Amino acid sequence: MWIWLAEAERELGLQQVTQEAIDEMKANQKNIDFEVAAAEEKKLKHDVMAHNHTYGKICPKAAGIIHLGATSCYVQDNADLILQKQALEHILQKIATCLDRLSNFCEKHAKTVTVGRTHYQPASFVTIGKRGTIWAQELLMAFETIEDAYKNLKFRGIKGATGTQDSFMTLFNEDEEKVENLDILVTSKAGFSRKFNITGQTYSRQQDSKIIFGLSNLGSVMKKIAHDIRILQSFEELMEPFEADQIGSSAMPYKRNPMKTERIDSLSKYLIPQIQTALIILSDQGFERTLDDSASRRILIPDSFLLAEAALTTLQNVFEGLTVLEDGIEKTVKRELPFLALEEALMRLSDRGVDRQQAHAKIRETSLKARERQKAGEVVLIEDILKDSFFDPVREEVLKTASDPINFAGRCHSQVYTFLKEVKKAINPYLTADSTKKVTLDV
Repeated sequence: MWIWLAEAERELGLQQVTQEAIDEMKANQKNIDFEVAAAEEKKLKHDVMAHNHTYGKICPKAAGIIHLGATSCYVQDNADLILQKQALEHILQKIATCLDRLSNFCEKHAKTVTVGRTHYQPASFVTIGKRGTIWAQELLMAFETIEDAYKNLKFRGIKGATGTQDSFMTLFNEDEEKVENLDILVTSKAGFSRKFNITGQTYSRQQDSKIIFGLSNLGSVMKKIAHDIRILQSFEELMEPFEADQIGSSAMPYKRNPMKTERIDSLSKYLIPQIQTALIILSDQGFERTLDDSASRRILIPDSFLLAEAALTTLQNVFEGLTVLEDGIEKTVKRELPFLALEEALMRLSDRGVDRQQAHAKIRETSLKARERQKAGEVVLIEDILKDSFFDPVREEVLKTASDPINFAGRCHSQVYTFLKEVKKAINPYLTADSTKKVTLDV
């Protein structure tokens, strides 16, 4: 930040900033004496000035122009924003990779029928791929929220002690055009295309809250997905990756606990409420600036990114090894197929002119009796459930439809293929060479 500021000031004609001073700063850019800086900070009780003095000792020719016209937030806030921009891009790449893996899973199982669930109870058939697209859509929406924050990220730039740029107006003899150009030039050198035109000493903490909301929202989505997988594992329909030597329980050796999705849930529990801290920081930032945001931001922002990264890494591993337990799914599908046949019968009877309410009442009576028989251990066949003469007009059609469970899954497979095109278009710009690599979890 200090080198860019000096370069921009010289480019705009500030005589006291010499090329010799800039060259010296560049030559020592990474020559940081942290022991001296720590000693200076202990004495001065000011982190930026401690590094200013330390850098000045290493660069004696530049000592008089380092930090010229700037305030501490020029260094701190702008550096934070550079790191946030890099971190946002990294998170977007991680989400894109997770979506890529989930898309592969959805495509593979676009026609694999399973029992849909509403209120956690068996409902109309869906396919495993279609259910996966519900997860993918949530993840894509979270991705788009974070991408919006990334694309609209604004740089603080050079604004001076209270945001008025008065110190720079003095340096440039009240030339507003040069001061504005200085702001634009430094913003560009930092790799930003957008900047705040209005700040106090700090940039608006509302920008922080938008970023943290994106990460908290992502946490909520990951928790939803992980929670669904945990339940489906308990139903013996899906199973998260389980390593060859992995132990599920110290007391019960036969167990295969869903530890990875439980970990995602646990991390997300801490990530989701971070938005509350971000909003409190924003609400407490008084006038042109108060320092009560400093310690909390230094915890909040890095922790939120690290929590998101850890959960996404685990989620990628889960998607890469998610196993469909076909026997368990087939058993459930067979159990529920007669009831889906009755739902089909309701539609066909209504289409034949039978009063819908009368048909609904009859089917309700029939299905409840069949369910009681199932609970008693009987095997309920579709032919048995449709033997009542009430179903004579539609029996053959319903039996034909019921010959393949996919016939009860509507447009599931085409919905999957259509949606995955949308996903691919969104994530392609963020997939890198690293995106092809699978992740392994050491613990």
